[in-house]
Amino acid sequence: MDRPRAVTLLAVLIFVVALHALLAGLVLLGASFLPQITTLVMYLFGMIAGCGSQALGALALFLQIPPNLFFIPEFLIAVLYGAIGLGLLKLRNWARWLVIALCILELIGAAVGYAVPRFLLLRLGIFGLAIDVAALILLFRPKVKEAFEAGGN
Repeated sequence: MDRPRAVTLLAVLIFVVALHALLAGLVLLGASFLPQITTLVMYLFGMIAGCGSQALGALALFLQIPPNLFFIPEFLIAVLYGAIGLGLLKLRNWARWLVIALCILELIGAAVGYAVPRFLLLRLGIFGLAIDVAALILLFRPKVKEAFEAGGN
């Protein structure tokens, strides 16, 4: 069965998130010589893309943790999202379920972030919320489900 175009678009968006995490990891890796500037850049970079880097940048900024210690989680995030993107392109059902789980977790986190002011960093922008909801709707459509089931595990 052919891969739906919307799944290809979702995979491209996930590759963009992986690229963002990779770039964030590289910035954090080089942070040993200018830690204050780098953590501020990471915080702002995370605000733009919003895939975990915002929270990591805020931790590095507010807890006085050396930011170059945070490059490992960013690289792991990049690898995870890269694998998910490839899984979506190859119509692997595990990738579909991982995206569903990540979207649900982000939506729950956003709800907590909006309900409890203390968890401000968990809030998603309207664009992030829309992408998560659209991804969930897409991945539960019957034709998309059939494509992933026919794609094999």
